[in-house]
Amino acid sequence: MSIETDKKFLLKSTLYNLLGTILRVVAPALMFVLARIFGKEEFGIFVSTQLLVFTLSRVSAFGLSYGLHRFLPQNEVNNRPFYLGFNESIRHVLTISFIILAVLFAGIAFGLQKYSESLAVLSSLELSVYALSVVPLAILHIFGGATEGMRKPQYKIFITDCATYTLAPLISIALHFAGIPNALPAGLLIAISLGCIIYIPLIKKILPFSLDSFKSKIPRELLLYSIPRWISDMVGSILVRIDIWLVLLFLGPGQAGIYAVMITISAGLRTIRQGFTPILMPVVAGMSKDRLGTDLKPVFSYCINMIAIIQLCIGFFIVLFPDKILMIAGKEFIVQPETLGILMLSHLLSGFFMPAGDVLNGIGKSLYTLKLDIISLCVAFTASYLLIPILGLPGAALSTFAYILLQCIWNNIYIFKLNLKLYSSKIIPYLVWAIFLSAVYILLPNFSLELWHKIVFYIIALCGLAITHRALK
Repeated sequence: MSIETDKKFLLKSTLYNLLGTILRVVAPALMFVLARIFGKEEFGIFVSTQLLVFTLSRVSAFGLSYGLHRFLPQNEVNNRPFYLGFNESIRHVLTISFIILAVLFAGIAFGLQKYSESLAVLSSLELSVYALSVVPLAILHIFGGATEGMRKPQYKIFITDCATYTLAPLISIALHFAGIPNALPAGLLIAISLGCIIYIPLIKKILPFSLDSFKSKIPRELLLYSIPRWISDMVGSILVRIDIWLVLLFLGPGQAGIYAVMITISAGLRTIRQGFTPILMPVVAGMSKDRLGTDLKPVFSYCINMIAIIQLCIGFFIVLFPDKILMIAGKEFIVQPETLGILMLSHLLSGFFMPAGDVLNGIGKSLYTLKLDIISLCVAFTASYLLIPILGLPGAALSTFAYILLQCIWNNIYIFKLNLKLYSSKIIPYLVWAIFLSAVYILLPNFSLELWHKIVFYIIALCGLAITHRALK
């Protein structure tokens, strides 16, 4: 690979990511509709249980989705068969996910859900449908990681991130109005299963997909990289969900539903940053040691600048119109709107400095990531446990800010110790814009602005961002 090839891939993938970002807006909007239809209590329980399913599916994936993301590009660098590791990973994940499914069914049969206040309100059938989603969702992770490693991020963007998560609420709504019970978990299961079915013919075009090679062992290098990522992923899955689980515990399902809507809105910024992970990681993983010294900085700076401009455009909208956004879900969801601002600023910060972690994973530092995630989980849990009972929803958002700040600082200190140069001077104007956005967030409540004032301000901000981006090209 050369820097010219990498630049072409980055440009094409960025266009896919931008289009995917636009399409991903539909899914949160549909989640707001779910909140209106089912009510904040049922919606809060659904989001919390859905997150538990996602966590268990990540456990089933055994970190191999992330492992393939790095291992497949390394196959070319090390002159190995380009498909090595894919079928072996599918076999392993199917085995683990079915074992987890059997354990869940046994727990449901013995009525263990009664020990959880939120799960106790769900019927055994409803819980079983949720449990069934673990298997196809685990496979979806492997398909996504493999296609990203093969430099086909558009498959994951359009199937997993867009189609699957857009279809889930649509199917649930249709089932609800058709009078079919358990509409929420059934919609989730059907959408995920359809995603897997759509993937299969596309996977066959770029990777051999054969049951004959399922007996082969997972390559040792892939396993050694994936195991720390697996544990780190389990910790990370809990890390990004610990706040809403503790909100559910301390404040009840109603407040959890409100906080879930705020997470859904602010996740637009997080999704922008995460959307560049499958673009950046295979490029870094495909670099030799010599190229890391010469080509890493322009590649990384390009991704940071694109993340920044997109996040700032969305960030100004969230800061200026938080109540209008929450109104989509209903008046009952306009509670402590400053929570949304804190979440937004947290993800804005991560957009600038968290991609350094993607570089570290790309060069094989998965054990480091595990250690940092464990420490971050301790920080997030402690902050949530202390702040939520006192501050309510803003306390949960502050716990998110705390662990993101920790990871941003720690990752970049480690990058500095490795003597890797990532940032160019072109990031400075975007940092100035981010500081300005933070100032707007802090000072805006002191002014009584009409809606048209905010609209004009937003248009001016967009024009300013466009001029800045053009000047830095």
